[in-house]
Amino acid sequence: MDKRSRTLSQEIDAVFERCEGAFARQTLSGYRSDLAVYVAWCENHGEDPYPADSDTVARFITEETARVLPATLKRRLAAIRFIHVYSDLPDPTKASTVRLAMRRATMLKARRPKQAEGLTYDTLQAIVETCPPTLEGYRDAALISVGYDTLMRSCELVALRIEEFDLSGDEPSVLIRRAKSDQAGDGRIAWLSEETAERVRDWLEVSRIRCGAMFRAVHRGRPSEQSMRNCSVRRAVKRAARRAGLEENANRLSAHSMRIGGAQDMLVTGFDALAIMQAGGWTSPNVVLRYVEHAKMGKLHQQRWASLRALQGPA
Repeated sequence: MDKRSRTLSQEIDAVFERCEGAFARQTLSGYRSDLAVYVAWCENHGEDPYPADSDTVARFITEETARVLPATLKRRLAAIRFIHVYSDLPDPTKASTVRLAMRRATMLKARRPKQAEGLTYDTLQAIVETCPPTLEGYRDAALISVGYDTLMRSCELVALRIEEFDLSGDEPSVLIRRAKSDQAGDGRIAWLSEETAERVRDWLEVSRIRCGAMFRAVHRGRPSEQSMRNCSVRRAVKRAARRAGLEENANRLSAHSMRIGGAQDMLVTGFDALAIMQAGGWTSPNVVLRYVEHAKMGKLHQQRWASLRALQGPA
């Protein structure tokens, strides 16, 4: 690494250090990854990545268009914007040349984002019933059930602490202290079914943990002191689906599948968009509508026709 590269790396590191505590760790990590791609491109093309001029950013977007999707380009633009804004430098992403490059990329590769398959109630039951009576099995059953009931994101699931669960009364619940859409940490209460509460109790009993992280990595038959990682949630979901004989489903499931499936089941059982937004901590109805569009629409229409027949009365 030459002197200029070392200086650039130090300057970028200083900005990230300045922003620690003001952004979620996952957000800062994502910005770092996307900036690394941008900086590497600039170095290969003899351009200065930071501070950047708008023409450089526009050329970067244009060349990357052939390789990645518009959603990825938008994420990388956000990283470039971040490093400039929080260095008190002019934002090069606001220039018309950059906006036009982004519009061309969107027009050229317009496509709907892929969505993981929803882990709906029927699939959930099949999965948790085949979780083995092992430490990992009890944890996975509790993890997947809590994710489905609360519509949490995987980063919220792994951040849960035992102290945030109330399993003692008739209405078991959990406090979600912070979420992607709640960076201020106002928090929200999410409710658990009695079946889910029992699975959490089983996990706590066999793991013998009493405080700290709720869902932990398991090493050599013992729970770790550390919480699970986001990627571990995805692996747990896929592993549980395969164990239940749902190989085809496992290939389409992700760490987000419980959130998607919970929202879809709420729609099918009669909840409106506002109720689903409140349950999942969404702030935009457009996102909710995209989540639930693959719900069991046939069942919904059967309910619609049954309601209309009931209103009409006997023939």
